[in-house]
Amino acid sequence: MNPTDSIAPPHSIAAPDSIAAANTAPADSIAAADSIAALPKVYGILLEAPQAPTVESNPATSTGMSYVLAGLFLLFCIIGLRFRNNRKYVTALVRNLVEVRLRSNVFDETVRETSFLVLLNLLWSCSAGMILCGLIELTLPLTPFESFGIPALVTHPGLCTAVCIGLGIAYTCFMALAYLTVGTVFYDGVHARMWLKGFAASQGLLSFLYFPLALLLLFYPQWGVQLLWIAFGSLILAKIIFIWKGFRIFFTQFSSWVLFLYYLCSLEIVPLILTYWAACQLCSLI
Repeated sequence: MNPTDSIAPPHSIAAPDSIAAANTAPADSIAAADSIAALPKVYGILLEAPQAPTVESNPATSTGMSYVLAGLFLLFCIIGLRFRNNRKYVTALVRNLVEVRLRSNVFDETVRETSFLVLLNLLWSCSAGMILCGLIELTLPLTPFESFGIPALVTHPGLCTAVCIGLGIAYTCFMALAYLTVGTVFYDGVHARMWLKGFAASQGLLSFLYFPLALLLLFYPQWGVQLLWIAFGSLILAKIIFIWKGFRIFFTQFSSWVLFLYYLCSLEIVPLILTYWAACQLCSLI
């Protein structure tokens, strides 16, 4: 045996296997990459959970309405106590609404009857203001993103109702002053006061209907359209009776029809429109 014919070391025997493995590994990786590239593309939709919306704390808005309702019920209780003492007040109101004959005691009405009439007109003004606020809510949008939006009707309902009540009181005072002035200028003071008594009596009688209508409109807004039509129809009826009394007092000649038409436009239609417009403007500023 030659010295060179020695047994080969272990690492020299495993060398061919390692070389073959090294030669075959890159080929498998290339084949896997080719198979992945040959797969069809699949599209999908990734859904993510929506973020929870941040809601700001809304301050309580019922406090203002509580004060409004408390004042309204207090006024109603005072009128009820006055009405209990003398139920003939209603008869006097009906007489003042329809009669045009001068009586000897036209200025001899008691202080209690006059104060009762003032309280009834105050109740009508407050109730009419609440109905006016309901009318604005049904005729105008409540969001600022639309034309003529009034968001204060939702955020500050008590303040908007108080503004409308104030306008109702201002309307009553303005109309009383206007009737007294026009009657005195075109006729005399006696007939002007008779005309003013008819106006106060019409609103006083109407307050017995407007007070429950205002409460129903507040607590049952889903009946708003029907309640507003009832309020509008009763107002038109009371106005017709009052206008007929004024026509019997002042207009005695055929030429008076022109003045009568001017009267209808200036004292019966325009103030109502201006009151509605002023309510919309003031509530939009809140």
